[in-house]
Amino acid sequence: MSFWDWRRILKIWGLPLAGIAGMALLGRLFEVAQFFLFAHHLFWIFAVILLLNPLSETFWPSPELKKKKRILPQPSSKTRVRKEASRQNSQKPISALENAPRRLTQLHKQKEAVDRQIEKLTDKHRENRN
Repeated sequence: MSFWDWRRILKIWGLPLAGIAGMALLGRLFEVAQFFLFAHHLFWIFAVILLLNPLSETFWPSPELKKKKRILPQPSSKTRVRKEASRQNSQKPISALENAPRRLTQLHKQKEAVDRQIEKLTDKHRENRN
């Protein structure tokens, strides 16, 4: 990138020059603005303030800051272990036609386990009533 790159110059000088032109236009359109800007020398003060940065940037450019790569926070070890366990436990969807017998046996086992839990709970409930 050359020293006199027109995009850089336009970026530096565009807003201050537009501001100065805007102040001059305001002074031309409104008598009150003309009085404040020119009679009180505010125009020249604002113009100098607006031009300080572009002048310094044109002849003494500030060093360009390199963008740093963001390091994303890593999940904790417990989270990683939980995630791995859930991946291993998750089952692939079973096709109804291909694996119907296997699915039926799984459902019977689950039903038996639930029935046993119900029996235990009813036994405890009966003991607590007596």
